[in-house]
Amino acid sequence: MQVALHFGAPYTDENRLQLCLGKNRDLLAEHGTIIPRPSSYRKNLRPVLNRFKDGTGDDNLRMEFVQEMIGDQDADRIVISYDMFIGVPRLSIAEDQFFPGPFNRLDAFMRLFDGADVQLFYGLRNPATFVQQLISAHPGEDVQTLLGQSDPMLLRWSDFVHRIREDFPNLQTTFWCNEDTPLIWGQVVRELAGIDPEVEIVGEHDFIQEIMTKEGFKRFEEFLSQRPGLTTIQKRRVIAAFLDKFVDEDALEEELDFPGWTDETVEHLTEVYDQDVFEIQNIPGVRFISP
Repeated sequence: MQVALHFGAPYTDENRLQLCLGKNRDLLAEHGTIIPRPSSYRKNLRPVLNRFKDGTGDDNLRMEFVQEMIGDQDADRIVISYDMFIGVPRLSIAEDQFFPGPFNRLDAFMRLFDGADVQLFYGLRNPATFVQQLISAHPGEDVQTLLGQSDPMLLRWSDFVHRIREDFPNLQTTFWCNEDTPLIWGQVVRELAGIDPEVEIVGEHDFIQEIMTKEGFKRFEEFLSQRPGLTTIQKRRVIAAFLDKFVDEDALEEELDFPGWTDETVEHLTEVYDQDVFEIQNIPGVRFISP
């Protein structure tokens, strides 16, 4: 059995993948992929992982947890999506790192699903906008305390990825940039679900709809309806063209709240992020979804 675990960086997915997969629950079940309802595992996951962390977890607990999620359904693949699996946003930055310290929950998860083919899916985000969102989500708090006294200029997702690869060398890991999500959303959903690219899914363009004007999205849907059979590459070109013309600037606008930061600071951090992503793409064992 395969178990796909998605828990992306805070302020990236925000349950969009879970909602999209939920819309296709019956369809995916026909392909052997079970999408458990979040209520069937999110409340119980942490105490169950604590049991496997301290060595008291056993086969009975494992079977009870899985049955609670999927009931009597036969599953070739189970998809679990939980944004705060590895920790809450407040604890996401410290010691100039993203999520420093041992990956105890991930290790316990591997023990929980011992014998299964566990696969990790994770969306990254530009540290510049990540830090901005973290500050905005905690108004009035001391910025340096919130960042664990870290220097945002030293934050690298590649450090995070290297640590995962070192601790779990046999874990299949797939990453992508949140900034690319509008172009690759369909591929991300399908790869997480473990289905072929040709399988039609409901909500494939939900993410695009959020950042495109109403008139633009209407034209976009009409354009696609008149051109069935477009390849993945062709669809991405169409999406890019429509976003270039009909993007909703208000939906993309983010305020600059970090003390002392300028547009040039954000531009520099973005360049560093781009270089960091290139390094991640070249880490052995990493799969990377890009446009």
